[in-house]
Amino acid sequence: MHDEMLSHFDDCIARMLLLRDRLSAARRVEPGERHETVLAAIAVAERFAHQADQTLTKPFPPVREPSRALTTANTAALSS
Repeated sequence: MHDEMLSHFDDCIARMLLLRDRLSAARRVEPGERHETVLAAIAVAERFAHQADQTLTKPFPPVREPSRALTTANTAALSS
């Protein structure tokens, strides 16, 4: 899960930096361009939130139960 979350962060940050570059470019801005860029940033944040939520709510892998023979042997060893 750790690697997956880092990947989500990296993807989000990379996308946000591209949008930031678009906003900070030294050029004439078209009408509505800033608004569209901010809406795109919101979409990136929502995507991150969804991916992070999916990662956090994944079920954990099942825990293997020790074999009965090992459990019986351990119990016998502890009681002697």
